[in-house]
Amino acid sequence: MQFVDATGSFANDRYRGVRMPPPEWVRDADERNSMYQRKPIRVYNARLLVPPPSLDKNGFTLADAETAVADLHDQDAVATRFYDECSQLVCRLTGCTGTRVIQHQYRNGYGGLPAGHPRGHRPTANGSQGSYGGTHADISPYAENRWDDFVDGQHCAMFNVWRSTDLDRDIEVMPLSVCDMQTVASDDMVAADAWAQTDPPRKLVSYRLAYNPAQRWYYFPRMTPNETLVFKQYDTRQEVPNLRTTYHGAIADPTTPDDAPLRETIEVRVLALFDEDTDREARRARFQAQVPNALPNGVISNWASR
Repeated sequence: MQFVDATGSFANDRYRGVRMPPPEWVRDADERNSMYQRKPIRVYNARLLVPPPSLDKNGFTLADAETAVADLHDQDAVATRFYDECSQLVCRLTGCTGTRVIQHQYRNGYGGLPAGHPRGHRPTANGSQGSYGGTHADISPYAENRWDDFVDGQHCAMFNVWRSTDLDRDIEVMPLSVCDMQTVASDDMVAADAWAQTDPPRKLVSYRLAYNPAQRWYYFPRMTPNETLVFKQYDTRQEVPNLRTTYHGAIADPTTPDDAPLRETIEVRVLALFDEDTDREARRARFQAQVPNALPNGVISNWASR
């Protein structure tokens, strides 16, 4: 299969060049319901790319990474041995000088399957519903404000390590699609005030994506229990905004069998440290100044204030 046709959830074009507010702040129901728009996307089989996609060129890669952890829902084992495996994997792929694991998160559920699918509209257990927040990137330059305790004058990059927690089956339901970062225009990037999925929730500035037909989407069909998808979330070594991050979102694969087991995945965020950032404070201020701070009504957002 060279590609599948799917749909993605994109930020409305009216948010280009401004800050998207949290949905709960939008009082007008019509405006709130139109914050995102569904668009058809063609998602290509990344297994067929020659050469294979890389973190530096495309923003994502697939790695053979068998885990020695027997139960990826064992929190103690995840926070120790699996974190070590993820750190070693990122070191191997990037050549970084050190790592710091920030957090991990589970995803599962029925959300996002096509209308009429026999498993399409049931409540989720621990995952998100719908399109898992749409096409997005989790990290903006404001995230650097929280890393001062372990980033001291160094360049750094955040990577997501994403794999199945079901060690007996391939991933068939709601695979993760990723957009080649080279095909995203800086104008497509929509800064959004949002809540982190933490306990308790905290404010963050993330990104949504406005639709552009030039964007090129990929996925790795039927990822095995020994395969891991690694993609870039933020990279201080890149001056061009779109080359710092990889937009992603789950898709409903129309070839998924009706009786396929639910997807159960874990994602681990690994912060990689690199060579010295000669003027980190000036560079950080420059990157943060690139993020629009005015809401559509002209009011300045203070969401990212510490």
